[in-house]
Amino acid sequence: MKQNMDWEDLRLFLAVARAGGLAGAAEQTGVSAATLGRRVASLERSLNVRLVEREARGYQLTSAGRDLLVRLEDMDDAARAISAWRESGNTRRRVRISAGDWTARLLMDNIGAFWSQDDPWVPEFLADPRSRDVARRQIDIGVRSRRPKQEWLAGRKIGTVRYAVYQAASVGDASGIGWVGVVEDEAHFPTGSWIRDHHGEEVTVTVNRAMHALPLVRQGAGRMLLPMFVGEAFSDLVRLGDPIASLQTERWLVMHQDERHEPAVRQALSALGKLLKTDPVLRSEL
Repeated sequence: MKQNMDWEDLRLFLAVARAGGLAGAAEQTGVSAATLGRRVASLERSLNVRLVEREARGYQLTSAGRDLLVRLEDMDDAARAISAWRESGNTRRRVRISAGDWTARLLMDNIGAFWSQDDPWVPEFLADPRSRDVARRQIDIGVRSRRPKQEWLAGRKIGTVRYAVYQAASVGDASGIGWVGVVEDEAHFPTGSWIRDHHGEEVTVTVNRAMHALPLVRQGAGRMLLPMFVGEAFSDLVRLGDPIASLQTERWLVMHQDERHEPAVRQALSALGKLLKTDPVLRSEL
């Protein structure tokens, strides 16, 4: 009965074949000649074919041995390529992070505060108002506005997000300035509903993504609800009134129960948590 092939037997046979005998292979591999001889014999039994002729001056490859050598050299080239790939750093774990537009922008503008090129993980940002499925492994970490309810998900509360009304400082006390509203899907978000319910008749310019309102507000084209970590970041904006309590949301990091202890994900969670707990402002402008 054929034995299962041992990959180590193949590696050592390659060394013996290249060295032309046991002594040279032993010097190259650090494996004793006796062990090398046993491993070559084991490989012959598993393949059910003679690979070498044992002669006084060393090992001579049979026709089957030469055929196997050609195939093993291809495998050796592949192994070297894999080794080079590993050493290049491209094997670092890619951590997929999903967040709404504003928070994704916050993370990307402050990436140096929580990640560096030397870290053992690499962030992949997915700016999307939809909640991508953590359970199906579509993402590794989700920044969410509520505690996860599914038992297979874990959550870590890391603060709150407050909203307020902002306009360009250059507008001054122009009470007649209109509002920037949102249409399509985001019109049904809490912020979109608040604008419609409280200032719907004052809306002049509309956008389908709230984050696109920021350059309009900064140019004086209208007022807009902004997360305070955004609005407070720009010296050319002024806040009108107090934060709107009804729009305040929690901020949670959500991950799969099975993944939260995986080293790269755990490090990413810690880094993101430290950044978002401080509620930093955007440091770069559009």
